[in-house]
Amino acid sequence: MKNLKNILTVSIIIIFINCNTTVDKKSNSEIYNVLNSLTENKSYFKLRKYFEANKDSLSKTDKLYFQSIIYKVFNKPKLSNNTIEKLLKYKTQLNDTLLNKIYNSKLSNNINLFEYKIAAETSKYIQQNFIHLTDSSDVEMLKNELNIWNALSNTPKQEVIKSKDENIIMKKDKVGLFNIDISTNNTKLNFIFDTGANFSVIKKSMVEKLNFQYIKANFYATAATGKKVNCDIAIAKKIVIGNITLKNVVFLVLEDKDFSFPQINYFPNGAIGFPVIEALDEIRINKKNEIFVPQKPIAYTSNNFALNELMPIIACEYKGDLLRFNFDTGASRTSLYPLFYEEYNSYIKQNYTQTEFTTASAGGKKTFKGYKIDSLHLKVANSSATIKNIILHIDNIGGKKSNFHGNFGQDYIKQFDQMILSFKHASVIFK
Repeated sequence: MKNLKNILTVSIIIIFINCNTTVDKKSNSEIYNVLNSLTENKSYFKLRKYFEANKDSLSKTDKLYFQSIIYKVFNKPKLSNNTIEKLLKYKTQLNDTLLNKIYNSKLSNNINLFEYKIAAETSKYIQQNFIHLTDSSDVEMLKNELNIWNALSNTPKQEVIKSKDENIIMKKDKVGLFNIDISTNNTKLNFIFDTGANFSVIKKSMVEKLNFQYIKANFYATAATGKKVNCDIAIAKKIVIGNITLKNVVFLVLEDKDFSFPQINYFPNGAIGFPVIEALDEIRINKKNEIFVPQKPIAYTSNNFALNELMPIIACEYKGDLLRFNFDTGASRTSLYPLFYEEYNSYIKQNYTQTEFTTASAGGKKTFKGYKIDSLHLKVANSSATIKNIILHIDNIGGKKSNFHGNFGQDYIKQFDQMILSFKHASVIFK
């Protein structure tokens, strides 16, 4: 009888636990809706945390879908596409809205993997099958960018060759931007070093001088001011940075007037952008303006770095909240976007007065309304610093709402002895 009593007691406890679990457990649809909202808002750091906490309660297809997104934004495009291939085995169970998102993720991965021909095919498939589900602005973007992938369809993948650890010297130019020397076709010249550039850029007059392959592509790029500028493509068969060799490097070609600033007598040659910088796997930048590139990157675990297509994103803590910034080492100063204004509207209006200011970039200059914030204290991983005199935009830049709180610049970076960017392990560390 004693044994039977124990068995009954244990059974009652198990039933009680199971009942409580059923009541407290979130439904698949609840979890999906939260994850989908975080994805749509590009709140990727919170997305990953929530997914890890709830993934076991998701259906198989939903779990694969959000895992593919997380792999994509945290710079694991091969794993993302492998996951997408598994997900597409259930294609008949997926609606067109979800398939549209999946194929757009695949397109992003193709681009990050330098699979230009496959990118063109994926883009065409999206336009042929899901155009009715795509906003007019995104349709325009797809059609515009398809011109790039078509122009590059016969271009081999970019390659990087690192035979040893390498030190690269950076120099600040007259406007305070970091420049590095590149060598190509027996010519050495300086280019801006810019993680915030989606592509490397070169002005048209330099293409023939450097004997790059020129491809008429008939597309446009949007400058930071929102102005559209016509572009073509140039391919460098080989460029050398220090002792690092890169092959098949793609440059956007801008007319000289669109990459010049005569009002301040500033005429850069071009910019080395994210696709080249990311291929180095890891870079460490110190206060002497030296870039150290290890042949073998270290495995970091900060996980505070992500990608919005080809734009790097960094997680910053502000007043206990986790904000997301475009990560732009080419920007001399941090700036804030309308999303920050929306979330801290009352505080800003109570403490600051609206004003006007002017910004300039490739494509010209523009006047904006906004606020000048006297100081802002941010935390990045284990570091923290106060930056001053930050410009806050209150209107959408380029007519399109940004899902980010701002653009992270050198005014934070230069307060530390070293910045480590681990593209391979999605981490940014300041020491």
